[in-house]
Amino acid sequence: MLEPQPLLETRITTLERRLRRTQSVAVLAVTGVLALAAAAWVRPFQQTDTIRAKVLILEDAQGRKRMLLGAPIPEPPGARIAPSTGMIILDTTGVERFGVGLFPNGMMNMGFDAPPGTGDDRNRERINLTASPNGGAEIRMLDRKTWVRWRVALDSQDSVTLQFLDFPPGEAVMRRFSISGTDFSRQPRQ
Repeated sequence: MLEPQPLLETRITTLERRLRRTQSVAVLAVTGVLALAAAAWVRPFQQTDTIRAKVLILEDAQGRKRMLLGAPIPEPPGARIAPSTGMIILDTTGVERFGVGLFPNGMMNMGFDAPPGTGDDRNRERINLTASPNGGAEIRMLDRKTWVRWRVALDSQDSVTLQFLDFPPGEAVMRRFSISGTDFSRQPRQ
């Protein structure tokens, strides 16, 4: 049976209105879900913890100590002139090859060491860089016998000198270069 025209138009209008409302609610629901998902996905990283330690020891895959960071660096008594805050790097046998440290007197020091068995093992340091507590600085190179062979230094008057040293039997020989000139000296050595 056919319905009268005005009643059919009213029903169609009502259905169209409901459809638009349903579509609007669906779009709002999908948009809300997407916004919540995006907020959870893009949430900025928040650091929740702070790691505090006096010593950090990094090990290699075999469990050997390879890098030590410390305040102070953990080492046997007498290994340094004083306890220092810094870092050392060890080779696979556990021997120090690099170290950097800040000492209680304000000296900052960095040293590069040769492997054991390549000279006098009492001091394997070969290159040393220092910023002294009084504002000076120096770079020096040591030989396999632990003698300083050359040195570049900044003194308290901000003057730079370059020194070359040699140690023939019974004496110490030094040639020094600076902006004011060159000098040469020989001194007896016991």
